[in-house]
Amino acid sequence: MKRRASLVILLLLASLAGYAQISIRIFARTRPASVFFTADRGHYILHDDAAGELKIMQGDIVAVTLFNNRVVYRTLSGTMGAADSLSFTPGDPNSLFTLRATGGNEPQKTLEGSLRVKPFPGSLQILNITTAENCLPGVVRAEAGKYGPSDYFRAQAVVARTYIYRNINRHELDGYNMCDDIHCQVYPGVVTDTVIVNACRATAGKVITDRDSLLIEAAFHGNCGGMTASSADVWLAGYPYLVSVKDPWCSYSASSTWKKNISRKEWNSFLSSKGITPGTAGNLWPAQQSTISRIASRTINGKTVTAEEIRLRFALRSSWFSMTPAGDSITVSGRGYGHGVGLCQDGAKHMAEKKLTYDRIIAFYYPGTLIMDIKNARRPARP
Repeated sequence: MKRRASLVILLLLASLAGYAQISIRIFARTRPASVFFTADRGHYILHDDAAGELKIMQGDIVAVTLFNNRVVYRTLSGTMGAADSLSFTPGDPNSLFTLRATGGNEPQKTLEGSLRVKPFPGSLQILNITTAENCLPGVVRAEAGKYGPSDYFRAQAVVARTYIYRNINRHELDGYNMCDDIHCQVYPGVVTDTVIVNACRATAGKVITDRDSLLIEAAFHGNCGGMTASSADVWLAGYPYLVSVKDPWCSYSASSTWKKNISRKEWNSFLSSKGITPGTAGNLWPAQQSTISRIASRTINGKTVTAEEIRLRFALRSSWFSMTPAGDSITVSGRGYGHGVGLCQDGAKHMAEKKLTYDRIIAFYYPGTLIMDIKNARRPARP
């Protein structure tokens, strides 16, 4: 792609090619005002838009701070500068750098690619310029865990890659593609887990689409408790591939069932916030049914209450539960972990342990979908 004067324009116009550049906001949750850049491997060129270029050798540390709405930097050798923006470009293809935020609220990250830093209200906007394939192992490790068979990680890699490309312009108005927090997908930086890295390489460029070659909404969760949820019941947005599927694969996990007690006072406060008078008959969630089924919503004293609302309000592990009075408290008995839509990670892991391949795992949790190369896929039109 021809180099543009504006990096933002370059990134936002990135095509859906397997190695298109993307920009990820680093430390998006805490938004630090100061960071330390260390060249871990190879060397980097620091581009100061005011003073020019400076070579950063392996082991060199650069302190970068927001001051008077400018980016101020200082090296260990004493070189200083201030600019409207900075960028660090790798001097060779194998270069790596470490980024550490001050304050200790974020773990240190090892990253590849280049870095761009500019002022942001009250903080620094720190963008890692990389590729979808290079960041994918870190995303898979963060979202799927460290341990599991190869085809489990292959399935998760295809799901995560699909999510990246479908949401590649999620932060377009902010001047970058995605963030490194749960708002997009967690990105801890470069990882070296052999099984995960190999799983990403083995599925390079593979994404999930519907029959019209449109990238799917690649939802996933920890454990479905025996049956996945329909997206229409959880988010009011129905997709033909995000339907309820009976899942016999995840019951082995400790996350398949759980209990939690909440106080009557907390429950009554929730009812009042919904315009429901506490203390009236029938204002608890139904008892768990003997057959496997989910209840998405119910009417309590003329008001509609959804299971997802209750899950979020009381930090429950899932939206599949029943309630039983227990004196001054209520015992909530539930199944599964997460919203229940799409791929069940515990189920997918068990399927892979039983030698089912990643494509069969994906077909099970996203019925009617296809796996194809990103070069042939399309993003849905914006609403």
